[in-house]
Amino acid sequence: MKNGAYKTIELALYYVLIFFILREWLTPIMSVTGIGYVDLILLFIALCLAISLFRLPIFISWIVKISYISWFIVYVYSDLSIFSNEGIQFLLNELLYNFALMFQGEFFHITNSFQSILFFILIWMLVYLVHHWLTVRMNIFYFLVLTVVFIGILDTFTDYDGTTAIVKVVLLGLLMMVFLFVKRLMLQSGISFNWYNYLKLALPVLLMIGMVVLVGALLPKASPQWPDPVPYIKTMAGQGNGLGGPVKKIGYDEDDSQLGGSFVGDDTVVFIAHATTKQYWRVETKDVYTSKGWETSHSDELASIPLGEPIHHFHSLPVGPDEKRQFAHIELRYPYDFIIQPYGLISIDARTDVENPIRLIMNLETEKISTDYAGEFLYHVEYSTPEYLYSDLTSTIQQPIDSSIQEKYLQLPESLPQRVIDLAKEIVEGKESDYDKARAIESYFRLNGFRYETEGVPVPDEGQDYVDQFLFESKIGYCDNFSTAMVVMLRAVGIPARWVKGFAGGEVIASDGDLKTYEITNNDAHSWVEAYIPKVGWVPFEPTIGFTTNRNIHYDFETDAYQDDMLTVDEDTEPDKLKDEQNEEMKQHNAEFTSFKNWLNHIGPILNIAFIGIVMASILLFIFRKRWMPKLYSRWLKHQTINEATFEIIYLRLLKVLELNGLQRKEGQTLQSFAKEVDEIFSSTHMSQITEAYENYIYGNKQQIDYGKVKECWENLINRTSS
Repeated sequence: MKNGAYKTIELALYYVLIFFILREWLTPIMSVTGIGYVDLILLFIALCLAISLFRLPIFISWIVKISYISWFIVYVYSDLSIFSNEGIQFLLNELLYNFALMFQGEFFHITNSFQSILFFILIWMLVYLVHHWLTVRMNIFYFLVLTVVFIGILDTFTDYDGTTAIVKVVLLGLLMMVFLFVKRLMLQSGISFNWYNYLKLALPVLLMIGMVVLVGALLPKASPQWPDPVPYIKTMAGQGNGLGGPVKKIGYDEDDSQLGGSFVGDDTVVFIAHATTKQYWRVETKDVYTSKGWETSHSDELASIPLGEPIHHFHSLPVGPDEKRQFAHIELRYPYDFIIQPYGLISIDARTDVENPIRLIMNLETEKISTDYAGEFLYHVEYSTPEYLYSDLTSTIQQPIDSSIQEKYLQLPESLPQRVIDLAKEIVEGKESDYDKARAIESYFRLNGFRYETEGVPVPDEGQDYVDQFLFESKIGYCDNFSTAMVVMLRAVGIPARWVKGFAGGEVIASDGDLKTYEITNNDAHSWVEAYIPKVGWVPFEPTIGFTTNRNIHYDFETDAYQDDMLTVDEDTEPDKLKDEQNEEMKQHNAEFTSFKNWLNHIGPILNIAFIGIVMASILLFIFRKRWMPKLYSRWLKHQTINEATFEIIYLRLLKVLELNGLQRKEGQTLQSFAKEVDEIFSSTHMSQITEAYENYIYGNKQQIDYGKVKECWENLINRTSS
């Protein structure tokens, strides 16, 4: 191979490693900023590296890169073709408009398309700089340090987790530094370049790095010894409670006194439900709104729940028809000490085993059913989903409401801003029944620019009301924001309401006829609303955008409200961002990034370690496989149990051992003929006897096989092949 070809292959190896390092630059940028089309941007990086590798003339390089950037801008930011007059006109207009803004100093108003152009130019310059470090200085130490610092800063001050990225960058960087150091050493010593000398010098270091990384990955890790400085830095900078507030982990939490702030997802499985339909799983209600969150009226009213007996007389919720009774089986995977309830609960059968029932106690204020056992167990519930007559829901006939319900579920703090009350009255204006008023408030959020978000959700300042901030300032939030706002507005117009906590329906992971298996995780923790409607009782409502509740309505007369009112939990119980145009656009831009990120997460750091640390050793093992594989196979086969279930597999493995020892069966040769050749070499009849037994096994004469005799021949033959 000529010297030029050596240099090209060598440089290509460097560029492959540089590509993976640059990808670790790109991934956190995409994660933090929400930029999409990561595969197209990675393709541009690969294109720049390929142009540098083959040293294309500068005018060709510029034409190719500018053409790609132009195509990307037109493809992503318009529905036009770059080869059409309209596409070219769109690109020129974008350039002229943004250049005008820059000359006027309006840098913060440039468009997204022009920002993308600047981003591509930055990548272009970065690749050129890396090429200079590689080909001229033959040292990328500073680039490696800069990469680690960049990822470390993002990991510290943003939600991006750079743990895996830093490990990969350090490994790739060490690999590059070894190659470049060997290259410089060979040049300084005047040694002629060839792959043998190159690998002879580099291989020991690479194997050492691989072994150190492997040991480091397998050994237990100590917890951080220094306290996290970020909270202190943010506090000193006055950013302790700014827009977005503290970031919490999603999941069921009993303390709701301080609501607000962002949260991160958690896929931990809480319970598995085997049921015929998806539904909301209720845990408890809360009644006291404090202007910051929710608390419960202090009460010691508790009632023991008889195991397997009807419990509706303890419960305030209605139960559906007897003929529509269903059973659900709940596998609790998280050590909660309470029962997760379906709507229309009739009875519960909870046991740690057949002879040890679990004691159940209901708090009559919150309707939370606690247990005397906290751990994983299986329990069964019988239920019948409540059905509501539409005529009863919309009835305008005045019905007396119990004074205890009014006193408890119309509570509002004195500090509630008047504009919240005024807005509630404005929403229900012209509605006659309490149900129609509740439906108007329930629908208000999706019709007036509110957005479902889990990031950037603010925490109210001291003296600021949680609902007031959500309704009039941020208009973004998740279930706690929407449900709390609806309860407060219902109470403001005289409709008793309470805040409900539990879990949404989860995802179907298996199906057996009508019975489906739902997996419910911490991500499904949810809150919603129950309003007291005269003549009907407590009815669930779902104001959170993208969720639907299990309100089962029987329409006993024709009405135009059917399509709008018929909500079923079987459709979905997860935020559906297709209903929000802004979230749909973001989802479209992030589709490629999400799939690429998931692919990286599935591969994991172990494969990267294996690729870097063991690849060279694997090559050596492959080259010398005929020395170690026969002995390995022989030892494995010698200790196998031979019976009707394993005979065929082990016989085929025996043929493989003989092949590795140089005894390969010829094409078209019968097994008996091959067995005789083997026996002639080893001066025995063991292979023929084993083969005869194998043919009896294949052709159905299994009763004629003496596996004890086969085992004896087997061990003798294996001993001969491994000697």
